[in-house]
Amino acid sequence: MARRGTTDETLVVTGANVVRELLASTQPVERVWVRGGAAGDLPARAAARRIPLESVGPDVLARLAPGGAHQGVVARLPTFHYADLDEVAGAAGRAVVVVDGVQDPYNLGAILRTARAAGVAGVVIPKDRASGVTAVVASASAGHVFGVRVARVTNVVRSCEALKEAGWWLVALVAGAARDVFGLAGDVDRPALVIGGEGSGIRPLVRERCDFAASIPMAPGVESLNVSVAAGIALYALTHRAPRH
Repeated sequence: MARRGTTDETLVVTGANVVRELLASTQPVERVWVRGGAAGDLPARAAARRIPLESVGPDVLARLAPGGAHQGVVARLPTFHYADLDEVAGAAGRAVVVVDGVQDPYNLGAILRTARAAGVAGVVIPKDRASGVTAVVASASAGHVFGVRVARVTNVVRSCEALKEAGWWLVALVAGAARDVFGLAGDVDRPALVIGGEGSGIRPLVRERCDFAASIPMAPGVESLNVSVAAGIALYALTHRAPRH
């Protein structure tokens, strides 16, 4: 079994909703800082986990989160704990998402938010040449990154093989594929959606491991969608399909 990984540095996250999601998770939290009127139910949530919470002024919050729209709430994690790949592969859920090289943290955050909403078993991301979980990712996901199993792996190809061995069917989202995700959905149980990075798409060795290729129908003159938008459309097509008759 692969070891559980962590981020390489301390993570500072901001915003009431983001911190609320964080406190509802099992992620480690060092401390929470709030501006009095912005606290809401956060003191009770922090107390339930025995996490120190401090009421401070706006100058302290600005210093803790320079340049961030903190909304009066800041929290610090000593590290972000990634899930094991085995944990993702064996979890219950509508699907798995494999993100092969998305570099923009805003895109990754949006994908994680959609993945949480769709009820996935987990998300797999590569360790190298791709965004990991950062403060920007946490904010872009509205904190939902803390409610998703995220496995960060050194080898996406081997991880795809492990998912297949665990009973997941790999579906590559590829522009121009003969079948579209809506038509494919009824034929695939336990789909693992594989999406590529911005511009480069899915790498050839990863694509070769996939069981199916599917596309999103496009109107004439439109070649592509933002990767997070495309991931959302495909994920819901695969996970909220009509039952077979």
